[in-house]
Amino acid sequence: SAVRSFVKNAGLGFAIPYFHNGAMHEYIPDFIIRLDREGEHYVILETKGFDPLEEVKSAAAERWVRAVSADGQFGTWGYAMVKRVADVKKVIEEHGMSPIH
Repeated sequence: SAVRSFVKNAGLGFAIPYFHNGAMHEYIPDFIIRLDREGEHYVILETKGFDPLEEVKSAAAERWVRAVSADGQFGTWGYAMVKRVADVKKVIEEHGMSPIH
């Protein structure tokens, strides 16, 4: 299995800050997944229908994972957004098999 563990990000206090319309906001992604790979590898997974701020939130998440991964103290992180439940397995397998960015 590509997943070691996962958690629904509800009430955990994990949020990604982003700036929109002149104000700071917090993006609270749906899931945090720890991959079953050597070392600390995680994927932030968002499942979305329509969201008018999808691009803003995705950009903030991509910046966050690049910064945290570059620092290295908290493992390597990736981000993925899926619109269909059927795509979740594919996304996890892709992140589990390839370097995470």
